[in-house]
This record gives sequence, structure tokens and C-alpha cells, in this order.
Amino acid sequence: MPAKLPKFSYPVPSNKNGHAFSTAEDLLSKLDGESSGQYLVGSQGMWHGGIHITDATIPWCALSTNSAAEQQYRREPYKGEQFIRCMADGEIVAYRMCKDYESTAIPWRDESLHFSTSFVLVKHYVQPGDTDDSGLTFYTLYMNLAPFSAYAPQGGELDKKTGGSQRYYTSVDDVQAGRVAGTLVKDTSVTLSGNIITRSSDRRQFTEVTIAEETTNAAGTTLSAGAKVWTVSDQGSLKAESSVPVPCWWAKCTPAYDAQPAGRVSCTSRTDWAYYLSGDDVLARKSAGKVAAGFPLTYEPDNAAQQVARPVTVTAGAAPTDAVNTFSLVTLGRDVGKQKKGDRVWIVSDGDSLTPVAPTTSASTLVFGEVVKPATAMTINAGDSIGHMGFFQLPEENGKRSRYQVHIECFSMDDTLPTFLTNPKHAGEQAPAFLKYPKAAALFAKDAAGQMVDSTRKTLTQGIVTLSKVPVVEVDGRPTYYQIHRENGYLAASSVQKLSQYALGELGFVALDKASESFNLLDGVEHPDNIVKGILEQMYKAAQDETRTSHALNEYNYQRLLEQIDSNHDKNYSEQEYLQAVHNVSYRDRRYRIIAKHASEWYYGKDDPLWGTYLNTLTTDAPQWKTYTEAFIEKIKWMKSLPGMGPKLWHMHPVVFLDALTNKLKQTKITTAMLRKIWTTTTDAPDTLLSSIAEELSNSFEACNINTKDRLYHFMAQVFQEVGPAFNLKENFNYRPNVLVSKFAYYRNHTAEAQLDGYIPGTQAANAENIANKAYATRVGNGNLESGDGWRYRGRGMKQLTFRGNYGSFTRYHESKWDQRIDFEENPDLLLEAVYAVRSALYFWDFHSLFSLADQGVTRDVSYSITRIVNLYDDHYEDRFENLKTFLSEGIFDEIF
Repeated sequence: MPAKLPKFSYPVPSNKNGHAFSTAEDLLSKLDGESSGQYLVGSQGMWHGGIHITDATIPWCALSTNSAAEQQYRREPYKGEQFIRCMADGEIVAYRMCKDYESTAIPWRDESLHFSTSFVLVKHYVQPGDTDDSGLTFYTLYMNLAPFSAYAPQGGELDKKTGGSQRYYTSVDDVQAGRVAGTLVKDTSVTLSGNIITRSSDRRQFTEVTIAEETTNAAGTTLSAGAKVWTVSDQGSLKAESSVPVPCWWAKCTPAYDAQPAGRVSCTSRTDWAYYLSGDDVLARKSAGKVAAGFPLTYEPDNAAQQVARPVTVTAGAAPTDAVNTFSLVTLGRDVGKQKKGDRVWIVSDGDSLTPVAPTTSASTLVFGEVVKPATAMTINAGDSIGHMGFFQLPEENGKRSRYQVHIECFSMDDTLPTFLTNPKHAGEQAPAFLKYPKAAALFAKDAAGQMVDSTRKTLTQGIVTLSKVPVVEVDGRPTYYQIHRENGYLAASSVQKLSQYALGELGFVALDKASESFNLLDGVEHPDNIVKGILEQMYKAAQDETRTSHALNEYNYQRLLEQIDSNHDKNYSEQEYLQAVHNVSYRDRRYRIIAKHASEWYYGKDDPLWGTYLNTLTTDAPQWKTYTEAFIEKIKWMKSLPGMGPKLWHMHPVVFLDALTNKLKQTKITTAMLRKIWTTTTDAPDTLLSSIAEELSNSFEACNINTKDRLYHFMAQVFQEVGPAFNLKENFNYRPNVLVSKFAYYRNHTAEAQLDGYIPGTQAANAENIANKAYATRVGNGNLESGDGWRYRGRGMKQLTFRGNYGSFTRYHESKWDQRIDFEENPDLLLEAVYAVRSALYFWDFHSLFSLADQGVTRDVSYSITRIVNLYDDHYEDRFENLKTFLSEGIFDEIF
């Protein structure tokens, strides 16, 4: 079968906005700041088969609960701006969900220490060659993830925040009369009541709310916590208290993770039903619109306070009846008309009017604290959300240490792993990625005439460089010399070796089978004739190639430690000396390329010998430590629950190993043919235009975060709606007067001008410049109407970038991303050129972190959430979602992934 090369991703982003690390070295350099969890040998001399990533280096992936222990550690809770990400395409084969920290707490001294036992295990397969004997099955493990309780919604169903500045009133009469009492500032926290009315003048819904905490507005007016006021509550005016999205794989394994609060039911509308803004509207039969059959809703069927009874309508000629219909206050599950997801309306609810949503069948049944092995495959892609760092406390003699962390491992059960490192099927040799050269190879230089001559110098050490970055000198059209910058000279083609990226052994990876008899690798008594010795042997080889005079003693020191191990004369030794030698940052790349076969700490319990040897040393000297450690071991173990897994595994550095497997030669190629499936007519979108668009999208694929399947499809669905089938790169103002009034606040306040400026068929063309200047005056950096900024900074490009402030922001972004200083405020029409049309859309997508929303999946809700940022007042939310579904069903970009 053909080669199988899954897509890979780094496990964490480089910042809270979700931008990916540019290279593996960038990530590794960041993780050099971690004080714990070093690969292979931990800071206390214990076996450690993975790496730690903590809030010390990547705080944006940490997520807090409201526990007292966390608040003691950190007053400001972590909000989980970014997820831990799945590192490669694969399938989830096991997971464990910790319910909360209390359920796993272990007593220590006079308190309890908290940590999470949540983990996800993902199975992967890579096959560089055309036959399966070149393949490898491996796993990535994500341990100590935040527990279920960390994803509880912030606040209850009735807790909201104001979406912007909005007026408040002190009574129902004041609402109806328009007597404003003041203004609530954006993000004022309020609690909804059941008192809801519809204002007769504009048919807007108002709710009596309770101020959650003292607030002062711009006018200096203070409202104390507990104050009750009335404010507008429909059309998305009040937002749900922010809550962190749950990991994407939750929906695939069990719906119970998203269970409604007790008494609240998820349902759908059985048929098309009218909805009402208030109970009075129900009784007066004044509906505000309709929801379609199947529309998602939630409500409390047993809450009589949220119900209204209305007499059944009797048709002409029918007998009178005392029957009534019951209407309930429901929460909308998505946008409808002018109402937004999360708004509350009244809908008929008796009988079978509403259909409860049955629990979705899942591959496994939700349990807490136990290992779950899905009955059917749960696929997951590279870059998908796995979870967040959990809180983790460790005992100390006089207290405790706290941090947030995720423990990540990469391991394989395949006995063929050593063979895999040799690239047995010679995959990739036809397109080598690296150039390797030996020590003491003759170096050449160019003479005054530009001819190659022997420099009389030789290479100081062997080395490996990326072939694509090596300057080449050709003779008669054939590569003859390669310039090696680090050696300050040229090497003849005959003295170098070109390597496939899959020749991992040649690239420094070593399989080390030297397992220990205890997880305690450095006990201070028996010199470590175990995996530590194997690591030191690799370090010794690296030190022998050392060229820095400041590091000249390293070779001697490593040799001395190895001789100590072999002789084992001194029974008591310094563990720290060995630890410093193992963790020597000068040779960390050599250690990261060691693939070690060793027993897993997740397999064995406290009574097994590999733990027992260590625990027995604590019996007399530190009985409390032994009690704690035994409890900890029993809570974290899980591997025996998976038949055939363990006990000994090949452990690889997760970042370094997966980066080595990433296709170094693959260049993402969005093609003209792909785009032609979207823009089908060559008249509106000629091949030359689509070719330029495709090239720019391909070049910016990673840098601007359209680099996963979900991201690219969401991006293109939005772009298509902006420019349309005709590929219009400038905004169209051909609006009729009634549309101007409904679309723009200016024309709602100046209806007569809408008649003057709007398009009237057969009578007048739209005055586009007037419309732009009036509609966009003073918005997002624009000047007043007379400034002409509305027309000057009208919508252009594939995102229809609008407003002076956005053009200025794009100017700054463009310089930082493409290293070109172009002033788009001064030259806004540049966005009509293909390259800048694309880049302006990419800017908006990346700058506003829309890719983070896209990572939540391909659903209507996600599509709508992106649209709200792209074009809040657009009437085509559903059209954009339909674009998304159409592009996905046609698989336009599938071959990229």
C-alpha cells in the first residue's frame, strides 16, 4: 500500500493567541525553562519517560477551577485560552476522566494534595515506504489533564454579561415611556429574573435583572451589588458568562460531559412554532417570529414560574372548549431571525410540541476515575484539542509545591523499532532532505579567480545540515561542492552523504535497550549500571566531537563517570554529579534522540518490584513519604487495564521524534483546480487570478493558521460569502432604501436620505459614495461624514476589509508577517490586487484568532461564532454555514490533509 504520513502538530502554541511555534527548536528552547520532567531521567533521579509542560513556560494552556488550593497558589485563575493539542493524526484508544481534584486528593501532613489523573492515549501509524514493513505503530499520551470540573460553565443559566454599553430603567413604566435611568457598561455581570416584558414602541424584549457586583459607569453612577434594574435582553444584548470550550473528542465518547443542569432539558421543536418575547405577547398572540422543525432549545419543563397558559384557538364552527396550551420560557440553541443563541423566548411546550433530545449513542459509557477503552474508533486529528494543563501539587518536607502541568509521552510497542530507524525500505532517498559530512574531510575555498582550491583545512567534526539550505556550486550542471557555513568552507560532493529524512539512525537517533531494575535510577549507593550509563555513553561520544575549548574537559568527565560505574568501588556517590552530566544542556539534542526501552510507571503498582526497591528505602527513614508515594502510585497507574499494553515500551522524545517524521519536503499546495470548484466561471475569476490566490494561500498556510482541515474550510466558507461567485473584491452598495434603513443606523435615523441615496429600480442608481460615508462615519477609526473616510476605507479584498482602523492594523500586521512596509491607509486600493486581497483576509483571520474558533469543529454554532466576528450584522449566517457544508461534502481541499 502507499506511504502513510500523518499530519503532525506541536502540542502547545507559542502564545495565548494560538500561533504555532515556527520550529521544533523554538519549542524546545521554550521548554528549557522547565524545572521538572526532563526526558528519561527526572530531577530527582527517577525514571521519566516523557516531558512536562507547565504554567512556568506555557501558562495559556492551563485551566483553573475554583478550588481553594488553586486560589492559594494563584489569585488570578487561569482561563485556558489555548488547548493542549493532539500531536498527530490517529485515534483515541483509551482515556480516563478525573471528575474533580477532591476525588483524587491524598493526605499529606495536615492537608490534602491535589492532582488530576485524567489522561488521553492516542494511537498513530506512520509508514514512510510503500510497504507495511516500513511502518511503525506508536502512541502519544497526555497525562494530568484538567478534570471534568474545570469545564463547568462559569455562572448559572441565568448569569449573563452585557454585550456592550446599554441603557437601564428602574421600572416597567419607565421602560415603556423610554425614561432612561443610566447606562450599564460593557461586561456588567447581571442575573436574569423571570420578569420579562415587550416594549410596545419598538417590540424589544426587556428583563428585570440583578446587578451581580458593584459597577460604575462612565458618568460616574454607581449601582451596588443586588440592585434590580430593567434592561434590553433580546437580539444578543446579554451574553452568557464566558466558559471554556470542552475538548473536541468529548462529543465522540459521551454526551453526559455536556449534560444540562438538573431539571433542564435539551429538546428540539417538533414542527414550525411561533415564538414570543414575553408572556404578555403569548396571551396577546403577538409572535416575534418562528423556529423551524428540529430547532434546538433548552427549558425547564417542571418550572411553573416559567410557564404561561393560553386558551386553545377554536376554529369557526367548532364546539367551545376550556382547553389551554402551555407555553414555556426556552433558551435558543442557535440564532433565528434577529434573536441570537442564548436569548430567551416563549414557545408552546405541552404535549409533544417539543421533542427531548435522547442521549447520543457513544463508543463508550462515561465513567469517572476509571480507564475507558472505546468500543469503536474515535478519530482525532493533529492539532485537535486534547484538554488543558491540570493543577498538580507535590509534597515537600515542610509543605508542598504547586504548578499546572501536562505530562506528554511518545512510545511504541513495536519490536521492529530499531529496524524502523534504519529506513529499511529506503523511503525518501530519491528526494534527500539532509547532507551529512564526516570529521577531517578536506575543505575547499574559492581563489581570487573564483576557482575551487584546497584550503589545507579539514572539518573539525562530523555534522548534518538541511540540504535545502546549503549553497551548491555546480560544474557542468552537476552539484560538485557544498558550502558548509559552520566549517567556513566547501566540501566536495564525493565527501558528503545525502540522507533521507527517514534514515533516523544516520540522523542521530539511537535505540537503547538497557532497562533498570528499579524506577529509582540514582540511589546514591549502587553506581547506575542502567539506562543512565547508556545515556552517559551517548554524551561521551558527543563530548569526543567537541570543538569548543571551553568544553574540553567534558570528554574526561564523562569517561571518569563511566569508569566509576564499571568499577563500582565507591558505594556512596553524588547523585547530583550524575544528574548534571545527564542534563548537560550542551548535549541535550543527543539525549533527546535516545529511544529507550524501559518499563512504564503507568503499568506497575506499589507492590511490584520496580517500585518496591525504591519504596523499601522509605520504610524506616521516611514512612510518611512512603505512605503518600504508595497512594500516588495506585491512583496514577492505568496500563494494565489495556490488554497487550506494556510493561516495557520504547520511549521517544515526543517533540523531537515527531518532528523528525514530519514531511520536510512536503509543501502545502492549494491549487487553481481546487479554487475553480468554488469559483466556477472563468469570466469572473480567470485562471491567472485563481493561480495567484492559490499561491499566496499556500505560502501563508502555516504562518496565518489555515493549516488544518477545519481551519481552511471555515476560512474559505467565509471568504466565498464575502466576495461571492463573481469574486467581487470591492464592496457593493447597491442597496434599496428599505435595506439601508434596516442595515445602517444612520439611515434609520435619517429615513428621507435613504430615499435619496438608495437604489430604486428604473428610477435611480444607488449613490455608493454617499452611502459609504454616511453608514461608516466615525466607526473604527474613521473620521466624520465630511472626512470621506467611509468611502475611502470601504470594503476591499477577499475579506472586504473595512474602516480606517482596520487598514492601519493590516499595515502593521503585514510588515511583521511578510517583512514588507506597505501603508494600506495611504494606498487602500492595493487590496484590489490579488496578493494583498488574500493577505488582508489572512490578516483578519489570524489577527482575530478565528482559527481558535474553527478548532472547535465543523458545526453550525462554530460557523455562526466566526461570522459574528467577520460580519456581525450580516443576514447570511446560514449561507456561510451552507458554504462550509458544501465545500466539505465536495472534499475540495481534502487531498492536502
